[in-house]
This record gives sequence, structure tokens and C-alpha cells, in this order.
Amino acid sequence: ASSAGIAKQFFLHVACSGAQEQGDTMFQTFLDKYWTPLGSSLERLLIVANSYFSFLQLRRFFREEGVSFCSAFEYSKNQDLSRARFRFFHGQRRVLLVTERFLWYRRYRLKGADYVLFYGPPETPDIYEQVLGGVRTPSQCNAMCLF
Repeated sequence: ASSAGIAKQFFLHVACSGAQEQGDTMFQTFLDKYWTPLGSSLERLLIVANSYFSFLQLRRFFREEGVSFCSAFEYSKNQDLSRARFRFFHGQRRVLLVTERFLWYRRYRLKGADYVLFYGPPETPDIYEQVLGGVRTPSQCNAMCLF
């Protein structure tokens, strides 16, 4: 699979003055620059969180906001993973939230996304290419990476 066929790939730099404020700054940028103006209206959005802390922060936010989403992380039960993948692929859930570790250790190929958001750059280029290789229509997919 190659990410070369993706319609648009955006990279948004999140400026912060120190490592201690990086998580809060990243989340605020996600809200201000992505979710509020665009993300809340998207269907079939796949979000890849680069850390478990980011995953928990986003999952809590989605639950509080009542977003139609499902999630998967490295310790998810196989039944829960199958259910989440099915619901996302068939459009029953608008957002699929996963951790990068889930993608690395479980090696699932996630299909059905029209939009992809990397919440922090992936540790390896394989993850980036694997995720973008599983989108529904590469020529119409938009991907963004917050870093």
C-alpha cells in the first residue's frame, strides 16, 4: 500500500514551549483547529492517537460530547475489536479511535475510513502507510497529522 494516492495530506504544527504543556496544547489545537470547524461534521473519521494518554483524553471528550464513536486499543478484547471494526466499516459509528500501539501489535488492517487524523506523528512510517492504505477511496481521502 502507498500513501501517494491520498487526495490531500495536511501537517499541522502545534507550537508549545515545553514538554509539560504538550498534551494540553495538542488537545486545545485539536478542538480549535480540527474538531470544532471540521471534525464534528465528518463521517467515517479514523483517529490514531500516538499515546494511551491521548487516547483516554479523546475518548473521554467523545463520551462527554455524545459523539457516535467506537474505539480500540492494544488491550481490547477480540469481541470488542470485531464489533468496533464492523460498526465503523458499515457506517454505524462516525468515528473510530485507535492507539498506535494497537495498530503495531495487533496488525489489524482498518478499512472504511474517508478521513484520517493522526493525533501526533506515528513512531514508524509503516503505521502511516498502513492506515492510509486502508481508506475506502484514496483519491477522495483527506489526512491530517498534528505534531
